[in-house]
Amino acid sequence: MKKQYIYILIGIITMALIGLVVSQIYWIDNAVTLKEEGFKRNVRSALFSVSNRLDKIDATYRIKAHKKGQQLFNQRMNMLNNSMKNGIDSTTTFEKDGVVYHVNEQQSEDGQGYQKSIQTVSQNGQVGFQMNVQGQVTFVGDAFPNEQQSILNEMLEDLAGSSYRAMKDRVNKNVIDSLLKLELLNRGIKAKFQYGVFDYDGKELIVDSVSNINKIRQSDFYTQLFPNDVVEVPHFLTIYFPHQKGYLLTTMWLMLSTSVLLLIIIVWAFTFTIQTIFKQKKLSEVKNDFISNMTHELKTPISTISLACEALSDRDMSDNKEIRGNYVGMISQENKRLGLLVESVLKSATWDKGDLKLKKEEFDLHEVINNVSDNILIQVESKSGKITKDLSAQTSMVIADQVHFTNLANNLLDNANKYSPETPDIKITTENIKEGIILTVSDKGQGIKRENLTKIFEKFYRVPTGNVHNVKGFGLGLNYVKAIVEKHGGEISVSSVYGKGTTFNIYIPFNYTDVGSA
Repeated sequence: MKKQYIYILIGIITMALIGLVVSQIYWIDNAVTLKEEGFKRNVRSALFSVSNRLDKIDATYRIKAHKKGQQLFNQRMNMLNNSMKNGIDSTTTFEKDGVVYHVNEQQSEDGQGYQKSIQTVSQNGQVGFQMNVQGQVTFVGDAFPNEQQSILNEMLEDLAGSSYRAMKDRVNKNVIDSLLKLELLNRGIKAKFQYGVFDYDGKELIVDSVSNINKIRQSDFYTQLFPNDVVEVPHFLTIYFPHQKGYLLTTMWLMLSTSVLLLIIIVWAFTFTIQTIFKQKKLSEVKNDFISNMTHELKTPISTISLACEALSDRDMSDNKEIRGNYVGMISQENKRLGLLVESVLKSATWDKGDLKLKKEEFDLHEVINNVSDNILIQVESKSGKITKDLSAQTSMVIADQVHFTNLANNLLDNANKYSPETPDIKITTENIKEGIILTVSDKGQGIKRENLTKIFEKFYRVPTGNVHNVKGFGLGLNYVKAIVEKHGGEISVSSVYGKGTTFNIYIPFNYTDVGSA
């Protein structure tokens, strides 16, 4: 697939994904809004019910107080019937708990009846509560005693006071708290709340939490207490939820978590798909490069063998034993080269499938390093280079696959030589650490750029060299080295400074047991 088609596909999928995410966020926001509206509606309904129940409780109290006052009135009227003599016609005004009362007393024209009325008047002159009492009187003596007058006034004040008590006597904190909890639970609301009772000017009468008094006062959830009162200054019951948002989100956790989880899965799947597409495209390019490189590598020995065969087919040359021997040796050498190339590819397939079997034995790692370095020294010295060894490890005996470790050391030293374009300067060191040995191979060659450093262990990967292709290989060497090290339970790391050189550090345990070992 062409790169432009991939980018077009990514653009389409990205726009679709963004649209899906936006629509999901929109519906989540809608759901949260609906939940908030339902919550507010239920809270206001609960406050309205609490206000009605408080009004009924207060009405019940007034009825009881009125019955008691009526009994008191009948008792005191009997006392007055036995003591009143002179006619009565007077008006009295008094104030109790901020309420102004007008009391009017009159005797009927025939002198046999008595009437007294009481009414409340608000500050704007509006008449509120009004009560009339009547009865038959009998006069004894020459005057209406002051004592009886005060008894009657006291009786009427008690009757009026039973209907218009002070607000602090009409509301009870425990009752309000119980009613709020009951009404909220009936509507499925279990959130923690704080409440208060305030007058019209915001002055508190009852407060559940002093620390949050301002938040309680400014809450949007409130209702008027005793709304049917005419004389009393309006008071309001206010409720505040300190963790309202958190509570609402908690009640929606299943829906929200499901939506978020689905979004994460979709985004992850999209990202994984895009990464896979690019990885496959890159792998395709790497394989194409590998095939091209391998074809080039195979071409040389095939051409050499072909020329040698043509030469041997010439009778004059084939009769010469020396020339024939040279050509036969050339064919044999190139044939071995072809075998090694094929073997490296087959080995790559083997360790890629995890079928790599190890034949472990005890051997001296220093001895392997010396043999490999001696073999490659000829190539290094041909470029006027040198190999320095500092084999300081006190214990160098390991239990591992000697053949694979020989190939491992050969690959590292061969790379150090190949990627030192001028005079190779290779250093090999060993040291003991914990229960193993560290092998370090460093060079002062061209180095590796940082962006390429993490990719050098990938199969078929070769460090880009621009238009220069003077370094041969399939990109399998370091991938093979890493596979062998990890198969032995070791670790490999690399550090490099571009233009100054590269260092490979390999940790090898003395003895590592693996189920894949032979």
